[in-house]
Amino acid sequence: MTKLINYLLILFAFSLPLNHHIINILPLVIFILWLIEGDLQTKWCIVKRAKIFWYFIALMLVLLLSFLWSDSIYHGFWHERYHNGYEFWFRKYVYKFVIFPVLLTHVDKTLFKKMISAFLAGMFISEVVSYGIFFHLWKVGIGTPDDPSAFMHHVYYSAFLVFTIFILLVRFQRESERKWKLFYLLFASSAIVNLFINGGRTGQVAFVIAFIYFIFAHYRLTYKSLLATVGILLTIYYGAYIFSPVFQKKVAQTTEAYHKLLGGDMHSSIGGRIALYRTAWEIIKEHPVLGSGFGDVKDDIRQIQQKKFPNDAFINDLRHIHNQFLHTYLDAGIVGFLLIFLIASSIFITNFGEFDIYAKVFGISFVTLFMVDVPLTFNIGYLYIWTFLGMFFGYKLHEELSCVTNER
Repeated sequence: MTKLINYLLILFAFSLPLNHHIINILPLVIFILWLIEGDLQTKWCIVKRAKIFWYFIALMLVLLLSFLWSDSIYHGFWHERYHNGYEFWFRKYVYKFVIFPVLLTHVDKTLFKKMISAFLAGMFISEVVSYGIFFHLWKVGIGTPDDPSAFMHHVYYSAFLVFTIFILLVRFQRESERKWKLFYLLFASSAIVNLFINGGRTGQVAFVIAFIYFIFAHYRLTYKSLLATVGILLTIYYGAYIFSPVFQKKVAQTTEAYHKLLGGDMHSSIGGRIALYRTAWEIIKEHPVLGSGFGDVKDDIRQIQQKKFPNDAFINDLRHIHNQFLHTYLDAGIVGFLLIFLIASSIFITNFGEFDIYAKVFGISFVTLFMVDVPLTFNIGYLYIWTFLGMFFGYKLHEELSCVTNER
């Protein structure tokens, strides 16, 4: 049974960049097999050692309790396919989360490496498909030549790419065989190019932060290393601007949004976010402790907008708050905000040994997502975050338990 669960976890990691149907079904299948596998007392002893597990359980409960101070269970931020807030809460915060304890108990060093390799294989296929769409060779999924991300929204694909790039660069550094070093370098280079032929500005921002971290994690901070880092980044971004029409378009859109903002016009992707944040802040000032409640946020946004920002009615058509920290504060008050902050910071305050660089780059990618989107609202974002958090903390728990066993 253990081998079957491990094989399914590897399949899950492979499918994460590719197939939403598989990644939506597999968590429950894997969890049921995990229960059938037995030895639940030992598993529970392992799971309860992970603070991040308790952070999320607390967040889950606070969100559920927030219905008590919501005037409705129908006016929160979720898609039309969910009938009410309780259904949305269960599907996102219970059904998908069941894979997390499995990862905490199953992921050792060997399985971690296999799952990372499977994820890279899935990303390799997604890149081939993306390039084919960009060069008009085929039409797959939701991708178009102007935005060739076939299997997910470009915001999330760009985060996946950033994580992939630095996994490959670490492997390039550590690999001794020349043929594999060349493969990792070419794969990383193609992923960097792919980052700029897709429309995900989120990943393009995260790449800068991750690159600076990566350089200074390996080299001392000196004037030379600083100048070299700035020079490399400028070369990459200037080259992207020259050769990528998609990146040119995004730069033009950002510039236009900035000029609109200076003129007081909020009708742009950046302006819309600022208008939402401003409205959300008014709600927080009115409800600083409890927030609006999970079932009431959208309605409160509309009421505040009509009352204080009558020219910003367009924000009521936006699907979410575009910031996970702010979104959680509105849903679950200051306690929810502190819990989501603890979840986000946990990856940075923990040392993951051999895979610490992987963990920190992953942390940069998902915190950047938290700043501009609400990944815990969408299946792909939710599973991306909890799969890799589970893998990193599962590996950490396994290493700690191995040390205790060896000492005995």
